Amino acid sequence: MASFKLIFFSLLFLCISEIQAQKHPVFYGGIEMYRHTSFENNGFIKLSVGSQIYQLKFFAPEIGFDYGGGALQERSIFDESVFVDNLSEGLLRQRFTFSVLTLNPKLKFGEEDAYLTFSPKYHIGRLNGEAAYLEYSGHNNRYISLKEGQKSKVNTSFWSFAIGFEGLQITSKYWFGLSVHYTLVDANNVWDTMKFSAQDAYVRSPLTSTIGLGVRFYYNPFGSEND
Repeated sequence: MASFKLIFFSLLFLCISEIQAQKHPVFYGGIEMYRHTSFENNGFIKLSVGSQIYQLKFFAPEIGFDYGGGALQERSIFDESVFVDNLSEGLLRQRFTFSVLTLNPKLKFGEEDAYLTFSPKYHIGRLNGEAAYLEYSGHNNRYISLKEGQKSKVNTSFWSFAIGFEGLQITSKYWFGLSVHYTLVDANNVWDTMKFSAQDAYVRSPLTSTIGLGVRFYYNPFGSEND
């Protein structure tokens, strides 16, 4: 299913580009920052690079590459419903990263210096996860050592959606955009493949879909009005 969507979007971009495409691509780089109650102070981030291929009226598709990830708040590895002498004896640490290709049939409405944008972005690539079972010692809850660790990686595909403003010019060749994002990345797809040997120990899987803010810088190396 994921490969079908990738082929569909690729063909859509190529077909329209044959009809009417801008002479040169416009390149971008950006960062998105996400917060979630399960992440607390850590949150997670995503870096992106890519190109707006062309713009045909309000249709301005992009292709790119995104890399991101984060860590969950450290917490007890035991379910609170499980009776053990001391729930703080075990600590769970979870991290995840993803590297994905992106296809974005972006829509732009407005004038050059004040576009309103809507981006339904499709991601396909690899999701990596880690989970560590740590032990505590003493009254100060100091770490003893890593009792057990798990690593895994899976193929992934997901959507994200963004609305924002674009075209806030620095010069004729440089401008930037601001946007609000909602990502459907699901780290559970990799964490669910992990299991610790310790009895009653488990990898929790809170939702990782959440809202974030993003900023992008665009660069037009050709700097003409028609590009």
